[in-house]
Amino acid sequence: MNRHKLENIISEIPIFSKLEKEQLERIARHATVSDFSKKSVLFSEDNSSKGLHILLSGKVKLFKISDDGKEQTIFVFGPGEPFCLCSVFSDGLLPANMGALEDSRILFIKPAEYEKLVQEDPTILMSMMKVMSRRLKDAMEMIDSLSLKQVPSRLAAYFLTREKNGLVKMDISYRELSKIIGVTPEALSRAMKKMAAANLIEVEGNEIKIFDRKELTRCSEGECLR
Repeated sequence: MNRHKLENIISEIPIFSKLEKEQLERIARHATVSDFSKKSVLFSEDNSSKGLHILLSGKVKLFKISDDGKEQTIFVFGPGEPFCLCSVFSDGLLPANMGALEDSRILFIKPAEYEKLVQEDPTILMSMMKVMSRRLKDAMEMIDSLSLKQVPSRLAAYFLTREKNGLVKMDISYRELSKIIGVTPEALSRAMKKMAAANLIEVEGNEIKIFDRKELTRCSEGECLR
C-alpha cells in the first residue's frame, strides 16, 4: 500500500479525523499494515503485541476460552475501530485473545509514536477515552446479562442495543452471536423461535425486525418467555 493511499485511509479513521496533514504523513511513515486471514489468531494472552491497533477492513473479535474449552466472545470490532487499547500504555499483555472473523487488514502504530501524537493533539486521547468508556459500559452490561438474566432476556438486550428504526442488521453469524450471549447455538435458535412466536421479532436472513419494542424492553429486564 503506497503512503499517499495510507494517509487517506488514516484520515478517515474517527480518532484521527482532525489531524493535520503533517501528522497524518508522520503516522503513515511510522505505521505498518498487516493482513490476517479468516479464523487466524492475531494475538493471545501468551503472545500479544504492545501498541495501537486499528482495523482497516474485515472483522475481528476479542474472546476468552475457559478451562473446559468453551469460547466466550467479548467484543466484535469493525473497520475503523481501535483495539488492544490496554496494551498502548501498559506492558503489552492482553487479558484475552484476538481472532479474525473475516480476512482482515490492520494498522499498527508503536506506543512511542502514539504518545507523541497525543502530546501534540490531546483530542486524540479524548477520542480514545470515549471509546474505552463505551467499551467499559458494554462490558458491564454483558456481565450483568450473563450473570443475572435468562437466555431470552440476554438476546432481547442484545437486539435493543443494536436496533435502528425497528431493525437489527446482523453483521456476525448466529453462531458467533451465541458465543456473545453465552449459550449454545441450539439454545439461541429456540429463544429466537419463541420470540418470533410471541410476535416480538421476525427473522429474515440477517435482519431482525422488532415488532414490539416496549415488550422487548420488558423481556430484556427479565419479564418474558418464562
